[in-house]
Formats: sequence, structure tokens, C-alpha cells
Amino acid sequence: MFKNLINILRDFKNYFFPNKNPFGKKILASKDYYLSIYEKAKSEKFLEIDILENSTGFNVDKSWLDELALHTQVVKKKSAINYQHGRVLYSLLRKYIQDRNINFVKILEIGTARGFSSICMSKAINDSGIKGVINTVDIIPHKKKIYWNCIDDFEGKKTRESLLSSWSEELKNINFYTGPSSYVLKKIKMEKINFAFIDGMHDYYNIKKELNFVKERQSIGDIIICDDYDLDKFEGVVKALNDEDFSKKYNMLDFSSEPQRTYAIATRIK
Repeated sequence: MFKNLINILRDFKNYFFPNKNPFGKKILASKDYYLSIYEKAKSEKFLEIDILENSTGFNVDKSWLDELALHTQVVKKKSAINYQHGRVLYSLLRKYIQDRNINFVKILEIGTARGFSSICMSKAINDSGIKGVINTVDIIPHKKKIYWNCIDDFEGKKTRESLLSSWSEELKNINFYTGPSSYVLKKIKMEKINFAFIDGMHDYYNIKKELNFVKERQSIGDIIICDDYDLDKFEGVVKALNDEDFSKKYNMLDFSSEPQRTYAIATRIK
């Protein structure tokens, strides 16, 4: 009960008094730093992701992905750069669209950040030759100029809209919503969610609400992907996905791109 109150108060603060500089008030690293960690990250091999792509028959163009990652995933942080979730989302969404034989797909994302995942999923829609919509939610505003802790900061503060302007075709499929999911989901009119990616707040309170929102709008065969399925670091994510009211309706598969990065893929079975 006390933890829920803390989460409610945090969401209230994030909605009415958001952090004006979520990634800092200044440029955090040199261009050479960003480029050096980019070169290292794009040369890494990930066998588990290779196996996944081989199993689905779909893989995103590597040069395209690397270029997007340079502007949206290569940041200064303590952990290693890993943007393999872009490959996971693209591959699984392409396979889902093929298997379901649909001509329109409805997607929800919680945790937009700089927009990397949404752009990857939008490319999967476009490459499949169908139409679709991605509703993506984050407490970071889409049209506010800020520093993003990325190489683009050397061009001055940008909006997310400007940061992603090179991917104009992908942007056409995406609606950006600002605020905590507990507030924003009440305003989004989605009667159906084919495919969801949840990577926002990692506490049980929020994950549970987000999973319930999606579950109520899915049918057999629909998919939810959660990042950071890690009991040691993100107990709330694991607990919410394994709650009986959720797990009895979904088949769970988890796999890692590296020991510190595990994804959960939940497919609706009843």
C-alpha cells in the first residue's frame, strides 16, 4: 500500500511538474567519445539475436539500424551500449504481420525515450507493405528542445521531433503522447492492441497496470514484449509477468542478447 502511494505521488509529479532536463543541462561527452563507443557497439556479435532472426526469417538492415542507433542509442552511461532490442522488435513484428495476414496493425509502446524502438517498429510496418499506427508514451515531451545525451547535442538543443527528422517515413505511423502511463493510457482510444512493447517505469505498480491495459485489448496470438526481464535488477517486471491472472493467458518466452539484457515475449494463448 505504501509503495503504491509513492508511485501515485511520483506519477503526479511527473505529469504536473516534469523534469525539464531529463538528460542533463549540458553536453555530457565529446564527439570522439560518442563515435568511439558507437564503433565498438556496432561491431559486437549477438548469437541469440541471430538465431531469433533466422527463426522468423526477418532481419532489419544493419546499416540502417546502426545509423538510427548513433543518434538515439549511443549515449554516455555506465553500462555497455546495446541496441539489439531494435532487431528483436523488427523481426518479431514482421513475423507477426506475416503470420496474421493483416493489412493494418495497432501497436502500443510504453517508454519512448529518444524514439529508437518506435522507429524500428514503424520500419517493420513499412517493410511489410501494410498500414499501421504506433501510440508511444513517455514523460519526455516530443516537442520540447532539450539535450539528449547523444552526438546530436553538438547541433544544439533539439526536440525529439527534430532528432528523428531523418526518418520521416517512419514518423508517419507514430503518435507521441507525453506523461506517465497511468495518466496517458486513460486518454488513448485503443480498442485493439496487436503488438506492445513495454519499457517504461520498471516497478510492479506501473508494469501491472500497463499489462492489464494491453491484455484487455488483445486476443489469441497477439504479442507483448517487455525489456529488462531480470529478477535481480527489476523484480517488479518479473513479478507482474508471472502473476497468475496474466501468465495463465500468455505463453512466456525469455531470452538474452547478453547476460545483462533479457527480454520477455508474451504471446496470448486464451
